[in-house]
Amino acid sequence: MIEQFNVTSIGYSHIKSGKPCQDFSASYSDGERNIVTACDGHGGEVYIRSHKGSKFASLAILRAMLATESLSFRKYTAEDIEHNLKLNILCEWNRLVREDLAEHPIRKSEVAHLTYTQIKSIKQNPAKAYGTTLSGAMLFGNRLICVGLGDGGCFLVKNGELYPAFPEDEDEPVANVTYSLCGEKAFEHMNARIFDMRTLDGVLICTDGILGPYQSTENFKRSFVRPVVRRVLDGKTNEVKNFVCDLGLRSGIGDDVSLAMILKGSTRSRFYR
Repeated sequence: MIEQFNVTSIGYSHIKSGKPCQDFSASYSDGERNIVTACDGHGGEVYIRSHKGSKFASLAILRAMLATESLSFRKYTAEDIEHNLKLNILCEWNRLVREDLAEHPIRKSEVAHLTYTQIKSIKQNPAKAYGTTLSGAMLFGNRLICVGLGDGGCFLVKNGELYPAFPEDEDEPVANVTYSLCGEKAFEHMNARIFDMRTLDGVLICTDGILGPYQSTENFKRSFVRPVVRRVLDGKTNEVKNFVCDLGLRSGIGDDVSLAMILKGSTRSRFYR
């Protein structure tokens, strides 16, 4: 039995500033595969449509993962599948951005608060207005496929422990700067990896608004992951949603928050030790 869950909530800093929620998460299941996403629009002044960008990133992940067929694993190497998945996600996101710009050209009122330099940067690269990170995972048979770009979290769950799905990038920007789908090297910095789900309990993905309050992976695992996973496996998803929403609205760092996971129900006992 597979348990699947996702939730997104606005942070109090965006309520205070009157901005829409920049995060977007999604969940999909059709009996053959399970997919979850958690994407974080940048929200800075120049990223005037990043709330749309995060939604488009989730859609791009869903569509690219749905286009991955079981036959692919017999015809192509893991590296080829990972490469194609990254390329399809990036191409689909850019296509969605172009369609939105064609239907809704950027208005003067949207950029009235920006400096001349910021407006020029959007004119040179209109996709910058939609800047976003992305995280996603698909359980497909015995395979778990994870993708990530930017400062969100993508963690493998195994024997009640938590492990980063991707190696740490020593060149990852610091502070409030992160890799983005609108960046020139988005493909280069996007991660995609295939894992054997038979050796895992599940996968957990989140935006940095979830990670921020816990400061370290160990504290995040102990104070957040273990109690949250227990409640999801016990069917208490409303409790988790309320807790995540509170993290965005009151007890967190004020950022928007998104959480999604795919878990094997058979591993419940590992989280009660």
